[in-house]
Amino acid sequence: MSLRACSRLLCLILLITTMAASAQDHTAPMELRHNLPFVQVMVNGKGPFTFGIDTGTGGQALVTSALVQELALPVVGEAEVGDPSGRNPKKASISKIATLTVAGVQFKDVNAVQFQPSPREGQIDGILGFVLFRDYLMTLDYPGQRLTLATGTLKPDGGKMVVSFTMPHDVPTVELSVGSRSIDAHLDSRGLGLSFPEKFADGLKFASDPIVLGRGRTVSNEFEIKGAQLAGDVRLGQYTFPNPFVEINPVLPLANFGAIPLQNFAVTFDQKNLLLRLEAKDKNIVIAAPQRRPAAASGIHPPASSH
Repeated sequence: MSLRACSRLLCLILLITTMAASAQDHTAPMELRHNLPFVQVMVNGKGPFTFGIDTGTGGQALVTSALVQELALPVVGEAEVGDPSGRNPKKASISKIATLTVAGVQFKDVNAVQFQPSPREGQIDGILGFVLFRDYLMTLDYPGQRLTLATGTLKPDGGKMVVSFTMPHDVPTVELSVGSRSIDAHLDSRGLGLSFPEKFADGLKFASDPIVLGRGRTVSNEFEIKGAQLAGDVRLGQYTFPNPFVEINPVLPLANFGAIPLQNFAVTFDQKNLLLRLEAKDKNIVIAAPQRRPAAASGIHPPASSH
């Protein structure tokens, strides 16, 4: 082999190695607390700080007032935040983040709405919203506890592992089949269980009478949550949830597909093509009754957006 050929081969090896290293830079450990995902984030070159990942938040990011003060983040406006019920919206300040880095990817000029985290979550500095990742394939790998950001697109497969979604208020919404009926559901990484609106649940059959689980809290409402085992199946794509334990809420108009069912999947979102891929070991997935609920639990953690 000639010296020139060897040189070209070496350059090719170096290029492949560099590309592999670059790809590795777009993945990061994902901590799970009560099945809710958290990652480490750099803000304006400082940190790391702990941020949750919330596909149910329509904005780019949320930050605590403590982080705003610590980093002297400038306030650039005001947002109206609330949940899908439309009841009791609130005002919150918007701060500007010059650079936000997660999994080796840097985002610039990020608008971050101030919020008050729940005590049940432990130490948290902010939340990364769904639309922050609109230019990437974002994978939340719950079994592998990894966040991955990549380029590319998803391809339809006839509704098996890859299903379509819509984005009302910039939140991913899928269609669940519940027996012979269907309902729209937020795919919400900070929701807890599989939840149905009270009006929809009134037409369902349950294995036993619903029981009170506790109090639920959104950014603008509090309400009582009930739960019971469904006498029937729920389906999403090729996956079936036989006789799942479901939550019933009296406030939110849509169903919520939260962290308890999501913990079985590596889920990839393609916002440009409005497709998502669900990968799990089994096609039949059990959602059992919770043994206990975390303190100050909110059965659903709904969107907080500036719309």
